[in-house]
Amino acid sequence: DEYIQTYGGMISFITVGEDDDALRRARNVCERLRVINLAVSLGGVESLCEHPASMTHTMISREQRKAGGLHDGLIRVSIGIEKASDLVNDLKNALDPCDEDGCD
Repeated sequence: DEYIQTYGGMISFITVGEDDDALRRARNVCERLRVINLAVSLGGVESLCEHPASMTHTMISREQRKAGGLHDGLIRVSIGIEKASDLVNDLKNALDPCDEDGCD
């Protein structure tokens, strides 16, 4: 069976780049997702993602975010009950256009 049988999980990753490049790349990845939904609050049965630098922490200066260890390219994903293969494919499709030179 391809469905998650136990509790969910949380994953996070950081897009390549610094400052505006990382911010743009992370936003682009989140916008490309089709199964995983963008949300401010993580939790629930569906898979959700958030980009703190442009959502929950947007009112905090970049310098303060950096000092607190919050990278502009950080993306957090809360894994829900969808088929694992659907989630993997969604992330792969959102990340495939990304490389060292960009994520446009």
